Amino acid sequence: MATAARARRACLHGIHEALGATFTIRDGWEVPLRYAPGDGELEALRGCAGILDLSHLGTFKAQGPAAGASLDAALTGADPDGPASAGPASSLPVGRALRARLAADAAPATIYRLGDEEFLVVTSAADRRGAIGTAHGAIPRWEGIVDATESIALIAVAGPRAEEVMRGVVESGAGMPAALLAEDNAPGGEDCGPDVLCGPGLLRRLRDGAAVRATACGHTVILARERVGEADCLMVFCGAEDAIDLWEMIAEHASTLAPGMGPAGATPVLTACGLAAWSALAAAVQE
Repeated sequence: MATAARARRACLHGIHEALGATFTIRDGWEVPLRYAPGDGELEALRGCAGILDLSHLGTFKAQGPAAGASLDAALTGADPDGPASAGPASSLPVGRALRARLAADAAPATIYRLGDEEFLVVTSAADRRGAIGTAHGAIPRWEGIVDATESIALIAVAGPRAEEVMRGVVESGAGMPAALLAEDNAPGGEDCGPDVLCGPGLLRRLRDGAAVRATACGHTVILARERVGEADCLMVFCGAEDAIDLWEMIAEHASTLAPGMGPAGATPVLTACGLAAWSALAAAVQE
């Protein structure tokens, strides 16, 4: 008699259990749906900041001379609603992102260009396996591309105070020109070295639809920014072994900030949020 496969658990599962999360199964992963009843998590994402674990999303590393051409061969069309740079993946400026479909029936994936021959690709969990199929004919569709979902964690901090929360966590990052907004009168003392920005300047200038290498609490990460619904969202890709420390350090820094004020009085700056609130936030812009 066949038995159902056990759902996967991300590296932050113990954190969610300790916070009292209610879990659901999403595309083979056991993920936090919510931490408390009501609309408090969605209100936090809209009014202060929320922290989310999105490590169940499919994450791929694409490296080598063939990486850009392999991605170009896989793309079936750009997503007009995404943070896009025009053109195929191979023409993306370093530091920018493209939203595009890797299969006709797949949700749009996000492709970040991190170097001349290096990309990071994020798909929905449901599309993860289909994304590493083959193109028409016998040519491998994903030559030089590795599924890194199990080894990379993704922590998102979203909301109007997201940048304020991350200012005490992100220490520095690469000054990739295409990833940064121009700034005529930058405050002094924000350069941390040749082609490196200190955390506050990096966070202030990082574009929507861009990603750079950075350090956060001593860990090497990829820091990306995008709009989700109407909320500013900072995405931190880190090694799975670093995820617990980063989550705890983000929460610890947020606890030192002045609380917000809501209808019921003082509210915390940062609230752990599940996929129910995340999905509602993303869907709001489509209503």
